Amino acid sequence: MTQFNIAELARRGTVKKVPGTASQHVAYRIGPEFNFRINTRSAFPMGLPEEFAFSAVYRMTGNTPTKNWNLWQMQHTDRNEQLAVRLNGEALSVEFSYRTQENRVMTVLFPHQTQLFNSQWHTILLVVKKGSVSLKTDCTTTDTQQLAPRGRVNLDGFTHIGKLKDSPAIAVPFELQSMLINCDTSIPQRDTCDDLFARRQVRSQTDTQLQ
Repeated sequence: MTQFNIAELARRGTVKKVPGTASQHVAYRIGPEFNFRINTRSAFPMGLPEEFAFSAVYRMTGNTPTKNWNLWQMQHTDRNEQLAVRLNGEALSVEFSYRTQENRVMTVLFPHQTQLFNSQWHTILLVVKKGSVSLKTDCTTTDTQQLAPRGRVNLDGFTHIGKLKDSPAIAVPFELQSMLINCDTSIPQRDTCDDLFARRQVRSQTDTQLQ
């Protein structure tokens, strides 16, 4: 998130600050008024490692839960997709898109993620390893899928956040508290679980069942 200078844009009044998952957290309203795009080389001057962890704390607003959009996407200069973390509101799935060593686009599907497509705060953690990708949502492990050998990401392109899959020039409205790409895949997710409404609901139901 730092690479997109969101905090600085908020200080200038270009981006609006909004309450996050709890009173101590600040989030930002990301919307169609501003184009969040940076040069990939400036964000990853040494390149994106083969293994990494992608995490985000976000909330969809407006009609975004029904859209098929990229939370994070890396494009080549020819606008072809290289990597993407996608929230598909049409299929209610989380998707990880990548290019193989043969330069073919492959998409890994994590279906039946209905709990993510509403107006509440949620967390996503994707751990990308050499031959697999694992998804954790709202601090609960979901699934692990196999990956074909991945090709290297070309740095001569752009990195976007919050754009429609089929219309990458169009941004969708949502709120973002954090977004992090870490080269250490063993690093734990930030401690936001207790702040999430979805987690509080599960905990409340569990407590009721135990009574």
